[in-house]
Amino acid sequence: MTDDDRSPARVPRVGSPSSRARLLRALRRSRAAAIVRGAAARRAALTARLIAPDRGTQRLRNRTLLALQAARSRRRAIAGIEALSTEIAQLPDPPPTTSSISVVLLIDGSHTGMQLPDVTRPLPDVRRQREVIAVLHGENARAPSFATSVLPTLDGESLAAAAARGARQARGDRLCFALASSEHLGTGLLARLNAALDGDTVAAAAQVVHPVRARSRATPYDGRVRQCGFELAVDDSAPVLVARAAGERPKVSPQPTPIAGASAACLLVDRTAYETAGGLSDYADIDVAMFDLCRRVRTRGDAVDAVVAVSGAIVLDHRPVPSAKSLTRPIPRNAPAWRDLVDDAGPALLREAAPLAETRLRIAITVAAPSRKVAPRWGDWHLARAFSDALLRAGHVVRLQTADAADDPAGRSCDVHCVVRGLAPVRRTRGQRHVLWIISHPEAIEVVELDAADLVLVASTRFAAALQTRTRTPVESLLQATDPVRFRPVPPEPDHRHDVTVVAKSRDQYRTTVADAIASGLRPAIYGSGWEQFVDPALIVSDYVDNEDLARVYSSAGVVLNDHWDSMRDWGFVSNRIFDALACGTPVISDELPEIADLFDGAVPTFRDAAQLRTLVDEVLADPGAARTRARRGRDIVLAHHTFDRRAHEFLDALARHGLDAPPQVRQEQSES
Repeated sequence: MTDDDRSPARVPRVGSPSSRARLLRALRRSRAAAIVRGAAARRAALTARLIAPDRGTQRLRNRTLLALQAARSRRRAIAGIEALSTEIAQLPDPPPTTSSISVVLLIDGSHTGMQLPDVTRPLPDVRRQREVIAVLHGENARAPSFATSVLPTLDGESLAAAAARGARQARGDRLCFALASSEHLGTGLLARLNAALDGDTVAAAAQVVHPVRARSRATPYDGRVRQCGFELAVDDSAPVLVARAAGERPKVSPQPTPIAGASAACLLVDRTAYETAGGLSDYADIDVAMFDLCRRVRTRGDAVDAVVAVSGAIVLDHRPVPSAKSLTRPIPRNAPAWRDLVDDAGPALLREAAPLAETRLRIAITVAAPSRKVAPRWGDWHLARAFSDALLRAGHVVRLQTADAADDPAGRSCDVHCVVRGLAPVRRTRGQRHVLWIISHPEAIEVVELDAADLVLVASTRFAAALQTRTRTPVESLLQATDPVRFRPVPPEPDHRHDVTVVAKSRDQYRTTVADAIASGLRPAIYGSGWEQFVDPALIVSDYVDNEDLARVYSSAGVVLNDHWDSMRDWGFVSNRIFDALACGTPVISDELPEIADLFDGAVPTFRDAAQLRTLVDEVLADPGAARTRARRGRDIVLAHHTFDRRAHEFLDALARHGLDAPPQVRQEQSES
């Protein structure tokens, strides 16, 4: 060997895969590699600062963009407000009323420096003394001199919770919630709102207009409508709030307009209707809390015009606008308070935004796969996809999602959330039906999770019977199944033609079937990862098989071997591999499980030890015709009783048996009636 043939010191020769791996490790540890990695990290950090600035910088940029857009229309905005004031002054006086009105004035300390509205000054159409309860939120909040009582918020209390306390203290027949950042335009504001409360109409909101702000806070909508009430819409399959008439020129109409809800800028509500609806809920955003109040008022009253907007009652909302999008979408889709409301009432919100026939359900199915990127390598993803396809064929709307999307508002807004249980639980929400389908890992199930569900389905009749003694929630069995469109007999392929085939991941265990097969002298062809440490690498055909290719692998095998994890065997969970392989008409041999004989009527032989496994395999290979005949009998059983179309109907029947097949809000009204 010449000097030129020698490898550099401490760097292995490049040849076999192991030597190449050692070379790569040596290069990664070198000083040059460390310098390159450090430079890359610094570039990435600088890029992140430039592309994604901090929140303060982002807010400043948003405000600057809004102000620049507003500069060209500032004069028109000023003229528009003046014209609107004149139009309001020319309106006929509202009719007098004898109702007493208590004003709950919400003063948020974060909006100091803005003009307080004088909504409480005596007006000729109000015959009784008005009550003004000033609710102070935040250290900088100050009560106006005209307040008849002052109610500071408690430590950690939201503005909505404090407003609810103020409403309980109030004595009026009608409650007016108004923000201190709202300024009424013209006269007769409360009288016009009060005149709209008649018969089925129990709540009335003012038309909210953007003021002409200081140049640094201006928006292109200044002088135009901020919102004339809220309406519900759908964004990426989730319910969202949209400001009605946002950006339009304010119009004054004598007729009130039915709306889905209103902000906290100025809302008058009948006291009885308020209390019947349960009052204000504790949401972190006061506008979300006020919209939710309107929603519940409408639900209880069951009238199209239970909540209306009165265009002749106008307030200027001086609250800042954080971004251009918020001009039309005042509550971000992922805002914490909105997500909380979706948790409480997502299905009802989505049904209002996008109605469905009552016989159809929106069903979210969540699987344990951590993300869409890796989902194809997870068996429960393919099971859930086949199940969702069957539910779609049954006429329902289905959303299939991985664990990282379990809290997405779109899934939380479905009528039913079916969790295909893996190793970790998925929380339930109050506003939707929660169904737990346990297909594996029975040892990981806790009673608290069972009790939280509306229905528990189990892929084992034995384990279902055991759970019925542990929880107050209804428990039924719903076995695994197959998709006969994907798993069917197909012509064998030479690349997959093996006498004995195993399709399974090792998961760092020398699994029973492979261990017994090798101990008995068999040489199984293995498809799956993690086997290198246990078997001759020559036995490993592939560390992964796409689910779409499994039918070819099964159909090409002389016999497919199957086994179960210990906990699955102990509790009678039959592997989905048996259903899939039989659907392909392929002989299957499995470790012993009493349920196999009951389900497949002898079509799947079982073994207890290596010697018995070898005997069964030899019989199959010696008489493949008889083995295929037996497998076809198993296929007939699977097609008759164990398809996902069958499981979908069993699932829907179970929902119906337990009163979970109607939309949540509809079912609530039916139970009350």
